[in-house]
Amino acid sequence: MDAIDEELIVKMDKGTIRSSMLSKRLGLPASTTHFRIKRLEKEGIIKGYKGEIDWKKAGFPLEAFIFVNIDVDLLKSIKKTQDRLLKELLAIMYVREGYIITGDSDILIRVMARDTEHLKEILLNSIDAKEGVVKTHTTIILSN
Repeated sequence: MDAIDEELIVKMDKGTIRSSMLSKRLGLPASTTHFRIKRLEKEGIIKGYKGEIDWKKAGFPLEAFIFVNIDVDLLKSIKKTQDRLLKELLAIMYVREGYIITGDSDILIRVMARDTEHLKEILLNSIDAKEGVVKTHTTIILSN
């Protein structure tokens, strides 16, 4: 991957963009841009395309980071890994992204909600209900 490939993926990271538009922005022939994009897809560097959602306009103006603490011994006893728990959390409709982290917590997730009551429902009925979750700490995002 060279500097042009890096610029391609940086410009594409925010969502789908036409290769003709990329060609103009990069000053490359359309065929060259198309070939490079196809090669980056084949190599697995470009994994897919997504739409960028304005969650506020979609009715979910509340965004929060939730730090999740787990009971490692319980997970071991039920033969469940942190990776599997993270996948379960990511399957919750309002969880937008998640990571296994180091520090005071074990998992960090980003959640979208309609309001604080909705966030409470997500926390109590979906996140805290997952076997292995023992504690959460929520930080509401004021602006991004």
